[in-house]
Amino acid sequence: MVAITSFWDERKLLVFVTLIILASVVMLVELDAARRSERSFSDQIVNTVIVPVEDVVTQTASAVAIEFHTLAHSGSMAAENTALERKVQQLAATNERLKERAAENMQLRRMLGLAQTMAVHTVAASVVGYAPEGSRREISIDRGWRDGVIRDAVVINGDGLVGHVIDAGAHDAHVLLVIDPSSNVPAYLRGTRTWGIVTGTWQHIRMKYIGQDVKVRFGDTVITGKGQIYPEGIVIGTVREVDRRDNALYQSAVIVPAVDFDGLTHVLVLKK
Repeated sequence: MVAITSFWDERKLLVFVTLIILASVVMLVELDAARRSERSFSDQIVNTVIVPVEDVVTQTASAVAIEFHTLAHSGSMAAENTALERKVQQLAATNERLKERAAENMQLRRMLGLAQTMAVHTVAASVVGYAPEGSRREISIDRGWRDGVIRDAVVINGDGLVGHVIDAGAHDAHVLLVIDPSSNVPAYLRGTRTWGIVTGTWQHIRMKYIGQDVKVRFGDTVITGKGQIYPEGIVIGTVREVDRRDNALYQSAVIVPAVDFDGLTHVLVLKK
């Protein structure tokens, strides 16, 4: 029992001596660092171990605080995003309406300028009906015989020939479009004054009965010739393709209409 107690006393003494030696070493290192104007050993431990740990803790705390703030305000942020998306959609719709009105105003200005150059009186009308899947390519307009619109009156817009009136009521009328297969218009190539007959192909126009000796060029302008219905000089369209066969009596040409029939909204009726 005495031996055991002595053993533990010796261990305590050894630990005590070791601590004194370590303390002395640390003090000597501190004094040496102070003499050389360098950071002490304890400062190096603080900067190497404690400061990085403190930075990590600070950054983590900041991230957690930001996350809590985001979660706390997520409802208001979602509402703001929804409001902004709705505002963007409203602005986009307004922009589209403004572009449509600008295009419509440009078309009306072209029609007004054309009407002022015509030798006959004109009646402005709006397109109120269009049946793209009907048996004929025709439109309805909001002017009739009370406004001076009668059968066979020629219809144009600011770009060129639209067609002619096939029947008229008191306040409305139907117009057969020049692209309808039953439409036949005397016409000629403006560059060569070569005559032919323009007939519709539902989507485009074909100019037929062009002499084989005529040189038809891509982009040539086709205009109306004076006939029973149509006056001379109204633009019909431009040549896109030429069909010429050596064994045929005539050649023909595919014409791209000057008028955009899918976007037709306003027209001028030439009074007879």
